[in-house]
Amino acid sequence: MKIIKILGGIIAALVFILLILGLIAPSHTHVDRSVTINAPYDHVWSYVNNFKGMDEWSPWTELDPNQVTTFENDGAVGAIYTWSGNDSVGKGEQTITSMTDNEVVTHLHFIEPFDAEADATTTVLETEEGIQVTWSYDAEAPYPMNVMNLFIDMNEMLGPDFQKGMDKLKLIAEESAAAIVDEKSFDIQTIELETRTYIGVRKTISWSEMQSFFTSSFGAALEGVASAGFEMTGMPTGVYFTWDEENQQADLLAGVPVKEGDLEGMDSETIGGGSLLIEYYGPYAGTGDAHMAIEKYLKENGIQSTGMAIEEYVTDPTAEPDTLQWLTKIYYPLTD
Repeated sequence: MKIIKILGGIIAALVFILLILGLIAPSHTHVDRSVTINAPYDHVWSYVNNFKGMDEWSPWTELDPNQVTTFENDGAVGAIYTWSGNDSVGKGEQTITSMTDNEVVTHLHFIEPFDAEADATTTVLETEEGIQVTWSYDAEAPYPMNVMNLFIDMNEMLGPDFQKGMDKLKLIAEESAAAIVDEKSFDIQTIELETRTYIGVRKTISWSEMQSFFTSSFGAALEGVASAGFEMTGMPTGVYFTWDEENQQADLLAGVPVKEGDLEGMDSETIGGGSLLIEYYGPYAGTGDAHMAIEKYLKENGIQSTGMAIEEYVTDPTAEPDTLQWLTKIYYPLTD
């Protein structure tokens, strides 16, 4: 009985000490790391202002290549990114809570292996040395749990990961921008595109739904073409009829090219003839630079296009993990 009283006294003393320490322990945690990138501002910003871009340089993505992720309304305030993977990455969601011309703030909700919340801020500034990106983490620990801040150095724990993410962003942005600063950096070819019929699913869809739309449409098109015995003349392709910046949506057909044919229940579009072509290597987030280069080339040379743009995704991203090796052939059909 005496031992129980002694143990109870020790436990009470420890609790009292922890409560006292909680009064002096910091409740706020802040971690930040910065990097200077030699690339155009808009190009760097394209990796920061949306979750798909962030996913390219996240230090935790490579910890579980098979983790399940979803994107909702990506690139806008209110966008939601969820992840679920192995013990190294856990489970949680991230929401874009605010966005300005040079800063994105997201709220993190960690669900597994423990429940916690924090905010992350990524700031992009143009300096004389280059584009400076700062990535920071802020969290509040309620009393008396904040006593853990006396024993755990979050800056030491998270700092290396944040620096790894910044270094990866610098590498990706600089290498992919090296070939896409302006149209002179591209090899813009004038070719005769062999007439082909694109069979797939056509729909006007929001940008945030594109990933799931492509996945389902490509699968349906490949299955249908194989069942019909059609000969494919290229890789899975997106045919863009319109690109609506204001409403963040596009009228597009996601499918596969064949020599000729038609499939019941699927849409088709036959295209061929004179076209401009750029063979773009890099992550999909950078294809916008290639499109701008072609549009500028068209304007400066007085060339008229049909208004359509075609992206042929030559490299299978599941077979090639290095995004810098991904080849996308971008065609702009010309008017006669």
